[in-house]
Amino acid sequence: MSIENMLIQGESEYFYEPFYIPYFLVALGLLYILIVFISFAKVKYNWIGKTLMGLSIFTYLLVGAYMMGSGYYSDGYNSDLYIFSGFGFLELNLLAYPYIFLALAAGVGKRE
Repeated sequence: MSIENMLIQGESEYFYEPFYIPYFLVALGLLYILIVFISFAKVKYNWIGKTLMGLSIFTYLLVGAYMMGSGYYSDGYNSDLYIFSGFGFLELNLLAYPYIFLALAAGVGKRE
């Protein structure tokens, strides 16, 4: 059965996306804030670490701005009015970048 036939028969385009992805994404986003505060308290950063930490926070804010405005961008059509309906695997992949830069910054820094 082709995808066109599945969509005609009433299957939605979100068929392959699990229902828990938006909630997992919000949990990871909130956990990031806690991890940043803990890393500021426990790690002393040199200039490379501070640069990587700045990149981490910048990419976190950028992903957050993308997620909050996802209904307005041209790469997706948000037909629902629910807050979590626009969040999916793309945002989950994008949220990995702040964690990567945070891990690099902590790896370069020295433990206090």
